[in-house]
Formats: sequence, structure tokens, C-alpha cells
Amino acid sequence: MPASRRSAAFDPISPDLDLDALVQQTPNFEYVTRISCDMIETQGLEVFEKLVLIHVILGGKPLVIEGFHKRLDEWTFTSGWLHDNLGKKFEQVRNLSKQSNMTLSIGHYLNNMSKLTNQWNPHNYRDRDRQRLYLKDIDCPDVWYEKLRAVIPPSVFYLNDSTGEIGGPGSVDEPNPHATGLRKGRGVARAGDLMSCLPPAMRADNLMCYIGHEGTYTPAHREMCASLGQNLMVETSGTVDLDGKPTKPGSSIWFMTESKDRHLVSEYWLSTLGHDIEIEAHFAQINAWKCAPFTTYIVEQKLGDFILIPPLAPHQVWNRGTRTMKVAWNRTTVETLELALDEALPRARMVGRDEQYKNKAMIYFTLDRYSDLLKRVEYQKRTATQAPDHHQALKYSSKIRQLQKDFRRLYSLYTRLLLAEVLPQNPREKMKIQYLPFDSNITCSFCRCNIFNRFLTCPTCVVPLENGEEDTYDVCLECYAMGRSCKCISGYKWVEQFKWQELTDKHERWRKQIIAFEGGLTDKSPQPLHMERQYSKKHPLAQVCQEQLRLRPWNDPKKPPPVPKLSKDADESRINDSGEVITAKKKKPSAMEKGHMKNHVTYYREPIWKLGVCKCGRAYSYGSLWRAFDTAPLTVMEDPDWQCPHCQRICSCAKCRKIAGMQPYEPTGTVLGYDTRRVADPRSTESLVDFRQSNFEWVKKAGDDSPAGEETRRLSRRVDEAVAAKSQEAALDDAHYVDEGNNTLMPNGHAESSTSTAEKSSDDIPIDPLLGSLPPTAKTNQAVPDEYTHSDENSVQDGDDNQPPYRFVAPSALMLDQRQDQHQDQRHLGGGFTTDANGIVFQYPDPEDPDPTVPQYAPPQVEHRPQPPDTTDNGKKRKRSDVLQTDMLDPNEANELYHKAQVKRTLHEARRNNRYTIAEAAMSGRSLSVKLKLNSDKFTRIISQPPSQTLQPPVRSKPSLAIVQSDYPSPTAKKAVPNPLKRARIEQDDNFSTRKGSAKKTKKPVQPKEAQQKSASKYMEISSESEMEDGMDLDASHASKEEPKPRPLPAYLARKNDVGDNEIPKELSSELKYRPSRRKSTLVEPAVNNDPNSSTGQPSAKGPLDEATNIAEANRKAKLRAMQWDQDDDSEGEPQSMVSPMKQPNGADRQTPALEPANITLVPNGSSSVPSKAQAAATPSGMPQSIFSKGKKVRVTAGSRIDKRHSLGV
Repeated sequence: MPASRRSAAFDPISPDLDLDALVQQTPNFEYVTRISCDMIETQGLEVFEKLVLIHVILGGKPLVIEGFHKRLDEWTFTSGWLHDNLGKKFEQVRNLSKQSNMTLSIGHYLNNMSKLTNQWNPHNYRDRDRQRLYLKDIDCPDVWYEKLRAVIPPSVFYLNDSTGEIGGPGSVDEPNPHATGLRKGRGVARAGDLMSCLPPAMRADNLMCYIGHEGTYTPAHREMCASLGQNLMVETSGTVDLDGKPTKPGSSIWFMTESKDRHLVSEYWLSTLGHDIEIEAHFAQINAWKCAPFTTYIVEQKLGDFILIPPLAPHQVWNRGTRTMKVAWNRTTVETLELALDEALPRARMVGRDEQYKNKAMIYFTLDRYSDLLKRVEYQKRTATQAPDHHQALKYSSKIRQLQKDFRRLYSLYTRLLLAEVLPQNPREKMKIQYLPFDSNITCSFCRCNIFNRFLTCPTCVVPLENGEEDTYDVCLECYAMGRSCKCISGYKWVEQFKWQELTDKHERWRKQIIAFEGGLTDKSPQPLHMERQYSKKHPLAQVCQEQLRLRPWNDPKKPPPVPKLSKDADESRINDSGEVITAKKKKPSAMEKGHMKNHVTYYREPIWKLGVCKCGRAYSYGSLWRAFDTAPLTVMEDPDWQCPHCQRICSCAKCRKIAGMQPYEPTGTVLGYDTRRVADPRSTESLVDFRQSNFEWVKKAGDDSPAGEETRRLSRRVDEAVAAKSQEAALDDAHYVDEGNNTLMPNGHAESSTSTAEKSSDDIPIDPLLGSLPPTAKTNQAVPDEYTHSDENSVQDGDDNQPPYRFVAPSALMLDQRQDQHQDQRHLGGGFTTDANGIVFQYPDPEDPDPTVPQYAPPQVEHRPQPPDTTDNGKKRKRSDVLQTDMLDPNEANELYHKAQVKRTLHEARRNNRYTIAEAAMSGRSLSVKLKLNSDKFTRIISQPPSQTLQPPVRSKPSLAIVQSDYPSPTAKKAVPNPLKRARIEQDDNFSTRKGSAKKTKKPVQPKEAQQKSASKYMEISSESEMEDGMDLDASHASKEEPKPRPLPAYLARKNDVGDNEIPKELSSELKYRPSRRKSTLVEPAVNNDPNSSTGQPSAKGPLDEATNIAEANRKAKLRAMQWDQDDDSEGEPQSMVSPMKQPNGADRQTPALEPANITLVPNGSSSVPSKAQAAATPSGMPQSIFSKGKKVRVTAGSRIDKRHSLGV
């Protein structure tokens, strides 16, 4: 498993790195070729397009075009413009330290970039707890897009649909979008970006912006789907920002490679660094780039630098300074589509990387569009008989002829797509294929690639969604052939998105169109689809899937079948009494063992559908074929004449190794294994091959394992392949390209004789000096000393044209000084980290780490400068044998180092928890006995005490180093609760009287002026959550004094005027007189006759009318008393009394009966003031009821206390 293999750790780049010195001191570091954007206008767009084709696409080398900042709008491409126009827009910012996303507004991120940058210095740049926030993959503003389109050359810009000239051959009049009338369009030519041929709804929006600060980075990766990358630096920080604050100059460091080294770089990443470059999760250390067996191209991207990235070329980026702002996009051409189908898509399918560019659909729609353009050219040729110049221009136009060649290449790719989906014509079996119209949104549930036409869907694994739709399990044909499916394994149904007849008809129509513009039917003309199928010696992919559907069993996912336990199929032998060996007869296979065969490698019986069976009768499991012999399951299934490794005499199993003449196979590459369960659908499974397993065991058996970092045979093989690929010069062959300088047909019918394409390119393209007659390796050979190359008998000699620029150098000869201690080759840094002879920091993965994709930071270490490999301590020249000597780390030693790292990490954690002594004693198996002398009384007292909790040391929380927090309002956050108490202003109402009739004004004693002002303004605290009476303004006290408002009427008067009542009701309605009470306590006891003149001394019997009148009078008095308590509390020096004087009509004072403090219960609005008859019938007489017949209801209960804060605010 990959978990037992070490991998390179993440080592950040110091802020004070001297890039120029690094490039000069490292032999395999070179700066990328640069040209000026002014030279494009000087040489012309056609020469520039030829340069990009030869140097970037075919040559596979990066190119930098500088000086675009002079042409950009200096007011638009700034952080200030972005802050003012998009500052409030929220985006997902990538936290590289924690490998998580956080939501920030663009303005908030831009405001804190200086803080994020100033936190780093040469001493703490390896701190893993500090924030590295990268605002990446955000949509480019429309204003920027329009301004960039006017500056960038059209052939390399985003979604370019034509590279033709305005008014060129084949152009037609088109509507003028900026004025009325028509204008001349562009001539017929191929598109600069084939993504533009897709319908707008199917295009991938890949015009993105990237904003980063010091310490942010992009891991080593390749452009998606082998596309061409374009990256323009539009803004960087200087020494002073717009607001006058000091900033650090911004730039980006690029570590780039060329396309022809892609297989070598991938193997170096797998075998040496322990990472898969397809996953895009590792930023390589500088030391790893130094000792890499390939050229590393360095770019310091500054303001205005436009970088062209070749297809499939790995690269990584490191941002420096306070701020860098880049705009990037990708383009797809015919060349990149071929690379995508051959390499990029199969590699992405292995790791589950989703396909966003819809490459197969792009082939179909591009052919359709190019076909219409060529039809237009043929129509203009027929109608231009009277204009011979126009006819000659259409016939000999290089743009049109290049379009025809691209059309032919796309047609070959389209034929491959159809051949893979051809189903066998079996008249006895009628296949039902479901039709689903194509909308480009169907993706594989396992690998997430885009499905063009036919696929398989499981009718059982259908999950209903909340929106009413269904989540089906769809799998592409490639994944199903590899054994990837849902847990049902079989029972799938066929689905197609295009009518098969429609696809085949267009194939035949386009074939005839190719024959027409090529001048007739020749040996090289394309064949019909059925003829191509007959010439193919392999089964189509669809036929393979159809056969596998019949072989593989269907499993019910709800009832998983029991796993059969099959024993080894070995001959049982025993010894008799005389010592002779008696071989027992083989047992007949049981019912469970039927349909099984013996695996040739493991000698275990396995189901036949899991084995690749040869005609010789031997069977190999697909897992063994994949890891030991580099053979994919589809390779075995599609070949009807497949031969097993034993028949090929390359079997590497233990038994076949002993056979004479057998040459055991050595794996040509490293397979780390990748767990796709993180990205695949949860319903997925792998039934044929467990792709999580690595091939390290088979590599060790082949004797090609070198964990110390030496060059392995696998790496040497990739080096030879890269050298052979570089030996072929990038030239424009006649089959695929049209070169004006190479035998170009002139209008007069004669051919122009010229030199070769390589010689002509030196004159046609003076922009790039590397495209001249100088060999591509000459520059590198001049910079690399002879000591850095191998000189064994198998290496090439001086003067050989195929001499490689350099070979893989032993790390000990290049990176470290030999005068240091030999133990420095494997220094132990703690925490599972070790450093090898290269200076590369490695870490053994933690088995408890749930997410291995989080970058493992390298600990601080002492940096060692590389010493010249040709000198010793005494200054003498070192021998070649000493240079090539390396210390190979034994596997046992590696395990010991891993064990020591685990022990040290455990002790470190124990020391932090004050358990170091206990942990060390437990791990070493030692114990310590301590004898203490205690007094017997004290010992008894200690024992008698109850056991107390163990005192834990205080946990020291590490201070957070987070600088920026998300400013996105959380939807689950609770709103701020306002203060429940408010101060409301209360004013006295002189018109109110306690009399039932009209109120009479009474004279009041004259008070001082200060007392009048004080008594006139009174405030009380009111709960904002309580139910207030209508018309009560809680914020009246906060009203502005400048704009006084008329004082509103009291609430009860306003309600009285609204309802139309003249006075408070004198008695209850007849329906409420006998309503039973829901409380046991009463407000007023029944009246008792205390008149001494009474003869009985019993409570006087009163009628129902008198009793109801008394109750209403008592309730009214209780309400008035409650309303005047607040006024009594505010009076100074007056004791609160339960008896308050009230004026009689004749002027005499009378005493109000003392009432207990009452509890006022609010009844919400809308409740009826008149209860039902059932409630009235159950109500005994004499019980208090509501005193209001309109509006809100108040119920007063005796024996409880009033809360003044809820005193109705009156």
C-alpha cells in the first residue's frame, strides 16, 4: 500500500530567495525564452502563430511575451478598481495551510493582503499554522475581458472562433454590432480555440483570475485535458500602495518543464518524490528540482508578462510580494485533442479527475462547423468563375488548406469514437437501447468524465432527490471495462444520446467531403465505417462491455452475498508406514467452486469473470496483470488472440522464474495507487482490480527498488525516451500542416523550391533564436560540465548528435559536501521527517492521518550549499568512482527510522501532557518502585478520605495565528437580541376622572416651576416583547426634539373613540354572569352583611344584578389602582400605602378598600370578550371576569404581585 512508502514533504520558499543566483548555480535550471510584444506587430500575426505552433505546441517549450502592461488600461487593471466594483462580492478563498475553503468578500481579502504578507519572514516561513489564503479560480470581470480582447493576439485569446483575416478568402458580409449596416467578416480559417465550436450552453468557463500574496502557491500540475495554458500578470504591488502604505513588490516564480519530458517528470514524481502529479497535491521543493534528471525552466513573472504553457507540461507557481493579480485561460486545438484522447483522459480517469472540457463532444461539433465552412468555400468557388483572382485566392489560400488538414485529423478522431461504440449485430438478440437527448451534462458516476454518446445505467441503484428528480448511477464504457461499477456489478441497461443512424450518416457525409477536396479517391482516403470495423483486429469497447455484462453476476446491494472461502488447490499427500509418499486423489470441485479457475500467480481459485484466460489454459487475475505486467484489463478483453505472460516467456511468478529461457518482466513504471472512494459515487466499487494497491512488491522482486533516491532502471528508461523525443526536431510535416515556405504552390501553378523547414524557420521567425539551425541541445551542452554526465561504456561519446544534455546525477555528488558526516545522508529531523543525500525532506505518512492530501510541512533545517563534485577536502580532483558512490538505504534501516520517528513523536506528545516519565517507562518496559514512610494516623486519614478527581494540568491553548476571518454573514447566526426594557415617556391626562360620568376639573395646588417640570415628564420601563396596547409608541422618548410631533391620545381613549363607547360598561353581559372560574382564588370575596342591626348576621342575599355590579366596581377600582402605582413610586418622600385617598362627589374624602397587589394577565387581541354559552353556564356567580369588552383583555387575580415592568405602560 502507498502508506508504507515515504513521500516528499512540503518545504516553502524563503521570502529572501535570490532567484538569479539559484539559476546560475544550478546546472539544470534555465530561464524561459522571452520576446517582446512589440515584435509581434513588427513580424506580423502569421509569423507569431507559426512561432507558437513550432515552439510551444510541437516543441513543447514554454514562452514568455513581455511588455503587455504598457498596453493595459492602468485604471481598470488595479486592485482599487476591483475593490470599488466587486468588493462586496463573496468568493471561496482557498486556505492552503488547512486545505479548506473559506468565504470572503473580495474587498475584505484585498484589505488584508498586507497583513497576510507581512507575517512571513526568513525565520518563520515554514510555520504551518499561519494562513496562506489564495483567491483563485474566480470569474474574470466582463470589463477586463473586453479590454484584454483588444490587446491579446486573437489566435491565442479565449474562445477565438477564427484565425482568418478580416475580408480574407471565404469571408462574407455580417451585421455590424457597433453600427447599422453590414461589414466584412473574417476569412475561412481554423479556430484558435475549439471550445468556441461548442454551443454556448456547453462551453466551460475557464477565463479565471488569481489573486495571491506572499507564500501562496499552485502545486505541480498539468493543464486540464492537455490544453494550452495562457497566463497574464495584469497587476502587482509595488513599494508603496495607493493609500501610501509600504508594500513588497509582487511577482511569481514558475518552475516549468517541457512536454517531451512529461513521462520522465511523472516517473520522477512517483518513484523519487512519492507523489502522483495527476492528483495536483504536492509543491516540490527546490532541492527536488535541483537533482531532477530533466531541464527545469524558471520564470519570474512580473507585471505584463504573458506566459504560454505547452500541453501536458508539468509546472508549479509560487507567489511573492504583497499582491499578484493574474488572468488565465485555456485553449484547445487539434493537437491537444489528440493528446487528450491518448494520454490526458486515461490518466484523469484513473484518479477520478472530472472532465470539464467535453473533448469528445468538441470533436463532433467542430467537425460540423468546419464542414459548413468548407461548403461555403466550395460554393464561392463555383460562383466565382467570372472573378479568376478570387477563385485563385480560395484555391491556394493557406488558411483554407490548413482548415482542410485539421478537418481530416478531426475526422480520424471521430472514427475512433464511433468504432469504440459499435455493438455486435446479433439477430438473435434484440438490444433495447434507451434514447436520451444529448445535453452534455451526463458524466460517469465513478470517474466523473463527460460521456459523449453511449453508456450504461443501473436500473436498481436509483436514488430519489428532494426536488423530485432521480439520481441514477451512470458509468462510462471505459470504467465498466476496468471493473468499476456499482455494487450490482451487472444488470445494466444501454443508453445513447445520439441516434446511431445520425452519427453514421454524418460520418459518411464528411468522408465524401474529404475525398472531394483531396481531389478524388486514393489509397490514403478514409474508409467507410463498416470497412474500418473489419480492418480492426480488436473488439470494440461496446462489445467488450456487452460480453462482460453476460459474464459478471448480478448482486443485490441490499443483500450482499457471502464471500466464499476457497482453500488452496494443492495436492494432498501423506506418508505410509513404509515411508512411501502416497498422493491422494483430487477432490471433485464443489458447487461453489464451479465457474472458478486457478490463478497462475497465487494458485487460488477465483471466479472466471475476474481472470484473463489464455488459450493455453492458464488464467491470470487482472490485478496481477495490472501491477506486475503493466497490462490493463481492457487490453486483455479486446484482444481475441491475447497471449498470457507465460506464453510470451516473460512471466515473473516464483514458479516460472525457475524455467530456463524465461525472462521475467520488469515493471516499466511506478504505480502508487490511489483511493478513488473520495471522489467516486458512494455506490461505487472495483470488482476486477483494486487500484489502491501499488506495484512496489513486484518492483522489489525485479530488483529495481531504490528508496535512497538513486537512478532506477525505470527512471533511466524514461530518460532515454525523453532524449529520443528531443532528438526529433519540431517541424511542420506536409501531412498535417501547410508551410508557405516549404514547396508552396503559387497562383501561376509552379512550386517554390526552398530549403528544409528547420532552415526556413530561422529566417521566417527571427523572434525566437531557439528555432534556428542551432541544435536544440547545443545550448544546454555548453552550460553543463562533463563531470555532471555519465561516462560509462554504454553512454554516448562526444560529437554524437544524439548526446543527451545531461544524465541523472548521483545526489551525493551534486547536492552535499562530502566533508560532512556520512550520517547526513539520512538526517532524522523528528516527527517522522528524514532528509536524504539530495537535501530533500521526506516524511513517512501517518497511518492515523485521515487526509493525506494536506501538505506535510518540512521542519526547519540547516541549509547546505552544493559543493563542486570534482574536488575533495585537500583540493584534489575527486575520482569518478567516488562521485558515483551513494549510500543505499536498506529496507530494514528504513523501518527502523520509521519506528524511531514514531517513538519520538509519542514521547513529544507525552511531554506536552506531563506524562513523559510514564510513557518512557511503558515503552521501554521499565518500572520504578518508590517507598514512602508515613505515620499510621496520617495513613489512616488518607485512606479514609473519598477519592478525589485526578488533577489535570491546565491545557495551554496555542494562540491562533489566523489573521483574516470570514466576513460572510452566516445564515444560522442568531440576530442581536435588543434590550427587552425600554423607557417610555408618560404624561398625565387631566381629562381623565374616576367618575363614571363626565369628568370635572378640580383645582390643584400651585407647585413650584421645577416641580411642575419634574412631574410633567415621567418615564417607565416597558418590555418590548410584551403585548402592548394599540397606539403605544415605545420609541416616543427617542423622537427628535427638532421636529416635535403632536402628543397622541392615550391608548384607552384612542380605542374608546374608535369603538364608539361612551363609558366603561357598568355591568357584565348576561352571558358572562354565571361563567365558572378557572382559578381557585377570587378577587373579591362575597359581600358580608356586617350591619349590627341585621337580625341574621349572615351574608346578605343580593340579587344577581347587584352582585355583578359590585364585581364590576371592584375590578374597575383594581385597574385604577394598578395604573397609579407608578405615579406613587415616583413621588418623593411619600410612603406607599395600600389605601389611597379619592375624592367624593361632594368633596369629602373616602377610603378605597385595601387591595392585595394583583397580577395582570394579558389576553391577546382577537379573542372574543364574550365567552360561549357553555363557558357561561359553567361559571359560578361572584367570579371576576374581564373588565374590558373591547380590545385587549386584562384579568386580575388576587393574592399575587404585579410586575411593574409589565404594567401595561399606561
